[in-house]
Amino acid sequence: MFTDPSFLYISTVLPPILLGIAVWKSDRFPEPGKFLFSSFLLGASIVLPLQLFIMLAEDHLGPLLGLDINAYNEYIDGGYKVAGATFPLAENAFQSFFRAAFLEEGIKFALLIFFCVRLSALNEPMDSIVYGAAIGLGYAAIENVGYLSSSSLENAWTIEMVKTRYYPLVMHMGFGVLMGWLLSLNLFEERNIFKRRIMLILSLSLPIVFHGAYNYYGAASIFPLLSVIFMISLIYYYRREQLKKITESIDKARVQNIEVLYSYISAAILVTLIVMSAILF
Repeated sequence: MFTDPSFLYISTVLPPILLGIAVWKSDRFPEPGKFLFSSFLLGASIVLPLQLFIMLAEDHLGPLLGLDINAYNEYIDGGYKVAGATFPLAENAFQSFFRAAFLEEGIKFALLIFFCVRLSALNEPMDSIVYGAAIGLGYAAIENVGYLSSSSLENAWTIEMVKTRYYPLVMHMGFGVLMGWLLSLNLFEERNIFKRRIMLILSLSLPIVFHGAYNYYGAASIFPLLSVIFMISLIYYYRREQLKKITESIDKARVQNIEVLYSYISAAILVTLIVMSAILF
């Protein structure tokens, strides 16, 4: 039963849906379900443009930088068992911080800014956290289906495969909550234009750094635990703040397109420095 494909599919897709509902219901002023569902589906749809960006990164940009992505993939697939094989640090940095973190978090950020922020229903700090979590969980759901289809069904409940299936779920939710929280500071807390731009830059850059570090260090088990503690603490804090309020709506600042561009440029420079440091040193 537990290795039946239909059961494995349900056990892969249902947890992100249940987590999304839990975050949604933790909001004292719940968002319209249709918008949360749309955000979840948009998160799942990230794989469509992502596949093109991955091909461009691995087939063109990597070789342009002198990186051997094929050798890296062969090492990950078992090439480390060959005598004298060395771990490709530069390729690992590129794959972790650019191919995975920058591309995935960059698309999530675009969805959050150009769809969720423009919704009139997003009108208080908790809302951007809820939408960020929905997008992250949507992507985690579709990514985990990919993990499942590429693995032996008989091994689906081994410790390593459970980590492979559920650790990314926790992490993508955490990245979305972190992104949404920093964005909420831009939209609702800060009024100084310089501080608002810093918060917007951080809302993209910090998830990229944490995502890249998580991948680079081999999916260290401490990351999901820290993510859970962070998410529970943050949601609890904003829930308490909501209980002090009589009304929901707060004036929301406008995010200019040029400020979004600054965020992408800053994140790209940061990732470039990380990758280049691995290549040079």
